[in-house]
Amino acid sequence: MFDLLRDSWHRDVDTEEGGRLLYVVSSFQLQVLCFGQLSRRFYINKLRQRTFGVFGQRCGNKPADVEFVLDSSGSILFKDFRKQLQFTENLVDLFDIGSNKTRVGMVSFSTDVIPEFRLGENDNKEDIKKKIAGVKYQGGRTNTGDALHYVRTRTFPVGGGRRPNVPHITIVLTDGMSQNSSYTEQEAAAVHGQGITVFVIGIGNQVDEKELAAIASTPTDNFMFKIDNFDALQSIKDRLAVRTCKVPPATPAPPTPPTVNEDAVLYGNAHCGPKIPVDLKIVFDTSAIGLDNSKFIMRFIADVSDRLDLQQSQSEVGTVTNDCATKSLADVSFGSGHDREKLEQSLVGTSPSFSWMMRKLRLSFDQQEQRKKVAVVFLGETLDGAEFRKVLRETGRAKFMGIQILVVGVGTRVNSRQASFLATQANQVFFALSYDIIDELEGPLLLQICTLN
Repeated sequence: MFDLLRDSWHRDVDTEEGGRLLYVVSSFQLQVLCFGQLSRRFYINKLRQRTFGVFGQRCGNKPADVEFVLDSSGSILFKDFRKQLQFTENLVDLFDIGSNKTRVGMVSFSTDVIPEFRLGENDNKEDIKKKIAGVKYQGGRTNTGDALHYVRTRTFPVGGGRRPNVPHITIVLTDGMSQNSSYTEQEAAAVHGQGITVFVIGIGNQVDEKELAAIASTPTDNFMFKIDNFDALQSIKDRLAVRTCKVPPATPAPPTPPTVNEDAVLYGNAHCGPKIPVDLKIVFDTSAIGLDNSKFIMRFIADVSDRLDLQQSQSEVGTVTNDCATKSLADVSFGSGHDREKLEQSLVGTSPSFSWMMRKLRLSFDQQEQRKKVAVVFLGETLDGAEFRKVLRETGRAKFMGIQILVVGVGTRVNSRQASFLATQANQVFFALSYDIIDELEGPLLLQICTLN
């Protein structure tokens, strides 16, 4: 057949008219082939016009903010991850992209949450599709709860960054149960409470339908899709696109005190937010514990700050120490849960004694500040009698000002009775054998801070 068509082509293309080539088809077989190709193109174009037409009529060019959340964990094969990306590209193709129209953002998640591009970062549809195509596969664990936490605190934060009077939509694709279902469900409830509409697509037979239903907005029949495999993604594309058009503008529910999943905070990497705004100061003496141990504390501060919902709860973290600490800060990598520059500025000062630092702590709080005043004091040795009495006086004054003091004793030289006297309550004293394992106290300390009244 190929030879016959090739012969027909060479035999027929040999005339020219008006300066343009005129192709004459005389072979019956070639006529059939050309007609079939034209019919196929005509059908595809009509189908595309009909899809865009229906979508356009339903949407009416209504603006929206849409965040894609893609599972990139190790349970997904690389080829299937690419199918997720292709599905996302095809869906973006249906949206009317623009700064005053639909804005699109994307994160991928596995062990970590990776922001691929932010809402409104690019208004050109083709550029957005190129960015989607370039997303790298991660592998790792399925930390869906962290991805939802990112969406509500970074993509659609309360108090800033949210475009008003438009739908706030999140589309989650996942193939399995998350590492911590209770934390995922907790974060999903918080996402819904902020007026964010969530579509979830569960792919394969390993998904937890109960968890999917918790992630999806209600009614779940409209917002939850469950498909057998990644090849079936394209079959739901048009239905999903049309349903996004029906989402009304975001109307956050009245604010409620954040719930804290204690097990997820204590034994996992869950975030938590203080019930009330907190001004948190962390006190440690680098001249007494040395620069190497100070690095462990700075790493601890960075991790605690990243897990606290500072922006959501309108809280802040600072330090009270001596100027030696600034030399250790350069080696510490910080996440985005706090302001590194503010922390660096708060480290500058001199501290001749521990009692002097406790006085400096007391004076560092603004008396007019309405936030709860909280201090975490690191203690690495037994204080002598005279110094301990001075520290007790300063601690008493701090408590009189309403400062809540939590004490972390590190090492074998700490006097546990002294530590207990310094703390506001008996259950606010924590101990670690050495500075290199103080990260074991991260969960218990976070839980104390997040449950303060």
